[in-house]
Amino acid sequence: MSYFEPGQEPGDNDPVLSETGIAQAEALGQLLIDAPIDLAVCTGLRRTHQTARLAIGVRDLDIGVIEGLAEAKTGTFEDVESPEDMETLFTRAFDNAELPGARFLMGESYAELWDRVAVAWQGLLARDDWNHAFVACHGVVNRTVLAQALGAGPEIYRRVEQDAGCLNVLDIEGVGQDARVGYVRLMNFTPYNAAKQGMQETTLEMLWRQFLEG
Repeated sequence: MSYFEPGQEPGDNDPVLSETGIAQAEALGQLLIDAPIDLAVCTGLRRTHQTARLAIGVRDLDIGVIEGLAEAKTGTFEDVESPEDMETLFTRAFDNAELPGARFLMGESYAELWDRVAVAWQGLLARDDWNHAFVACHGVVNRTVLAQALGAGPEIYRRVEQDAGCLNVLDIEGVGQDARVGYVRLMNFTPYNAAKQGMQETTLEMLWRQFLEG
């Protein structure tokens, strides 16, 4: 969802949804109005809780928290020497994600992210209290779940876009600890702009532009 307001520091880790983000979540809620959702979870950040609440609409569901699915942690940018270097760091963050020691925006390593998401995701799949779950997550984590489901690695992060407010639909096979993603049925669908007209930037390019415009 869109949350990056003009002038906001890259790395601010708990902003609320912007007006655009709220509209995107409401569009998602309209799309899912008849979906048989019986579990809703988020990562604990305010924007994911807002997204889940708007997406599930009038359903009488509490929104759980799975902290292991939190977005990749960013580092500090004090050692970045120029605006050009900062732009490259931010907009090309996934270019070398598969390399040993690679880190997301100078913070959490992609290897650490990969492992914690795998544990948290499998923990969700192993639960027996849902049949159709809605999970409000973040772009890098979504890429990780999709990469693992597709039998790929972090090298596909830069090739799998996750636009703001997108929906992924995954079919699950098996039960308990044997549960896994059987099919990726839908990926990166944006109900507010199904044809993706005008959406030519990557998510990171869009966020960087919004920052500069502030």
